[in-house]
Amino acid sequence: MTLNTADFRQRALTNARYTADLIPQNAIVAGVARSPHPHARIKNINTAGALAIPGVLAVLTAEDFEGIRLGHNDSDEPVLTTVARYVGDEIAAVAARDQQSLLRGIEALQIEYEILPHAITIDDALDLPTSIHDSCTDNITDRFQAARGDWYEIESQVDIWVDNTFETAAVPHAYLEPRAAVVHVKDDCLELVCGSHAPSMMADHYRPIVASWGSQLEIHTPAMGGSFGAKWQHSTHLICLLFAHRLQQDVAIVLSRRDDMIAGRTRAAMRFKMRIGATATGKLLAKETMLWSDNGAYSLHGPAVMRAATFRADSLYRFAATRSEGQLIYTNNIPSECFRGLGITQSTFAQEQLIDELAKRLNIDPIKLRKMNTVCEGETTIHGWQVGSCGIVDCLDSISNRINQYRRNQTSATNNRYRIGYGVAAFIHCIGNRGYDQHFDRAYVKLTAMPDGRIRISSGEVELGCGTVEVLIKTVSHELAIDPQQLDVVLGDTAIGPHGMGSFASRTSFFVAFAAEDACRRFNQMAQHELLQNIEVTGIYQPDNVVVPDESGYGNISAAYTFGTHGCCVRVDSYTGKVSVEQYWAAHDAGKIVDINAAEGQVIGGVMQGLGYALTECTAVDDNGQLLNPGYLDNRVPTFADAVPVDVIFADTFENSGPAGAKTIAEQPIIPVAACVANAVHDAIGVRLNRLPINPERVWRTLNHDTNS
Repeated sequence: MTLNTADFRQRALTNARYTADLIPQNAIVAGVARSPHPHARIKNINTAGALAIPGVLAVLTAEDFEGIRLGHNDSDEPVLTTVARYVGDEIAAVAARDQQSLLRGIEALQIEYEILPHAITIDDALDLPTSIHDSCTDNITDRFQAARGDWYEIESQVDIWVDNTFETAAVPHAYLEPRAAVVHVKDDCLELVCGSHAPSMMADHYRPIVASWGSQLEIHTPAMGGSFGAKWQHSTHLICLLFAHRLQQDVAIVLSRRDDMIAGRTRAAMRFKMRIGATATGKLLAKETMLWSDNGAYSLHGPAVMRAATFRADSLYRFAATRSEGQLIYTNNIPSECFRGLGITQSTFAQEQLIDELAKRLNIDPIKLRKMNTVCEGETTIHGWQVGSCGIVDCLDSISNRINQYRRNQTSATNNRYRIGYGVAAFIHCIGNRGYDQHFDRAYVKLTAMPDGRIRISSGEVELGCGTVEVLIKTVSHELAIDPQQLDVVLGDTAIGPHGMGSFASRTSFFVAFAAEDACRRFNQMAQHELLQNIEVTGIYQPDNVVVPDESGYGNISAAYTFGTHGCCVRVDSYTGKVSVEQYWAAHDAGKIVDINAAEGQVIGGVMQGLGYALTECTAVDDNGQLLNPGYLDNRVPTFADAVPVDVIFADTFENSGPAGAKTIAEQPIIPVAACVANAVHDAIGVRLNRLPINPERVWRTLNHDTNS
C-alpha cells in the first residue's frame, strides 16, 4: 500500500481503497456456514447438495484444516470446527462463481448437530457439567496471581476500606469496514490482501501452513476502515488461501455486517470484586482485586487482556501492598479480543469509582486524594514500572480548574426531575509491552532510493488512523532535508517492507519515529560514498530500558508511560433514567505534542468511543446465545448527533526517552471515560452504578430500587 501525506484526505473524500475495493471482477466468492447453536457437536456434514448447485466450485470442512489452530499464545481456535462453541462459529465454507450461487450453496449444506449443554454467563460456565474445550475441564483457561508488599503488615495499618463488585459489558469494536479478505494467485505465491494489525506476525503463523500446501505467501495491507484491536488472525484468511490454492483462482470474502458482528470479536466482559484500604488521612495503602473475565469461545488475546486488567491499573498510585487474582473463563459467547486499552479500560472503571468512594467517606476532595497518592517522575511503581516524565498532577489540576469554573458559570440547577453531577477519573498506560513477545520488541524502517529520484519508506507496521504515515513523512523529510512530496510510504506489505511486530499497545508512532531516525542516519552515511539510486538501508529501534516481566507481571515493560485525568458534567433525568453529558474535559500527559490537531482528534474520538461504552453499547445475547442486536441500529454506537463538547488539555511535559520528547495518544483517551461518567452519575443521584452500560433503564431501575438493575 503506497501512501503519502494526502492519505487521510483521500479517506475523507471516499477515494481510499479498502480490501473490498480490490476484488478482481472474475474473483471467486467465498462464504461460511455458521452454527445456529451455542454448543453442539457436528455429527455429519453432507456437502453433495451444495456441490450440485450450479456455480458452486468447492466446499471446505474441518478435515481440510486438520491440526491447524489460531491464537496468539494459546492456539485453541480451529479454522472450521467439529464442535460449535458459540452461535456463529464457522462450520464449513463454500466457494462459488457468484454471490447468488454462494448463498444457495451454503443453504444446501446438510449439517447434523448433537446439542450440548452451554453457558452464556461466567457463573454458568463455572457450573457447566460439560467442558467447552476438552483440554479445560473446569472452563478456566488461564489463571493469574500477583502479590506485592507485606500484605498482612500493611493491612493492619488500614483505617478504612471501600469495596464493591463491578461488571463491564461485552461490546463489538464497531469499526466501519467489515472483515474482508482477497487472495491473488501469482504463480506459486498466494498474496493475501486484508486489514490487519500485524501482517508480518500473521505471515509468520500462516507461512508454514501455506508451505505445507506447496505455495508461498505474502500479505498486503490496504487502507483499513477501523479495527480498535479486532483485526488479527481470522478463519476467513485461511479459508480464502486454501480455496485459492486449490482452485488456482483469485478468491474473496466480505462479511456482511450481521456476520461480522455475530462472528467478529468483542471487548471482554469482566467482573471485578475489588477493595482499597487507606489511612484516616487519605494515604492509600492496600488494594485487593479478584477478576473473572469472559473469554468467550476462544482465547485469541484473552490471556493478555485478563492479566493486564488484573493488576496494571495499580501502578497509578503508591500502594504499599496489592493482591491480585484473575481467571479467564471459557463461555459459549462470541470470542473476546483486545480492544483499545487492553483491559485497563475495564479495571479503571472499578478502581476509579472506589477512589471516589474513599474520598467521599473521608470527606476529601476526590482530586486532592488522587494528587496525594499518584506516582511521580523518577519513581518505580509497585509493579516495577520506571516512571520517566509524569504530568498527572498537572492533569488533575487542569480538570479541577475547568470543573470549578464550569460550576461557577452553570445555569441549569438540580431540581426534582433533572439532577446535575460532576465526575473525575485518572489513568496510567504503557507504550508497547515487552511481555507481549519476549523475543521481539523492536521496529524496522527501510529507506529505498527509487530510480525516479523518489524515496520509499517501508515498514512492517500499519496505519490504524493514529498518524503513522505522517510521523514517517515528517521524520524522514526533516532528517534528509527532502521535500515530503518526494516520499512514498509503504506499510504492512511483507513483500516489500521489513518485518514488523504490529500496530498495537500505543507503540507504533513512538517506535517507528526512532527507527526512521536511525534509517536516515544510515542513509546519510551511505550517501557520502554511494550513488543515490544504489542506497537501501534499514533502521532499527529497540528500547534499552525495558525488561521481560516475570510470571507475576513485575518488570519495566515500557520505554515510557502516559497519564491523564478526565472530568465531566452530566444531567440525569430521574423520570426516564437518561444520562446526558453536558460538558467533558480530557487532560493528557502525552509528552511533547508534535501535531496538535491530530492529537486533539485522537482524544475527542476516544472520548466519544468511551461514552458509547459507558452509556449505550453492549452485546445483547439471549439465553440460547443468540446475538439480538447484530447491527448499529440496535447496538447504539454514538454518532454525530450524540457528540458532546470536549475540552482537550495537554500537560507540558517532555519525555527524554521519546522521539522529540513525545509519548503517545492512541489508546489512552478511552480508558477513564466510563469511570468518569459513573462518578458523575453517582454525584448526581447519590447511588453508585457499578454495571455497564449506564443506560436509561438501568438508571431508572436503580433510582426506583428495582433489584433487576
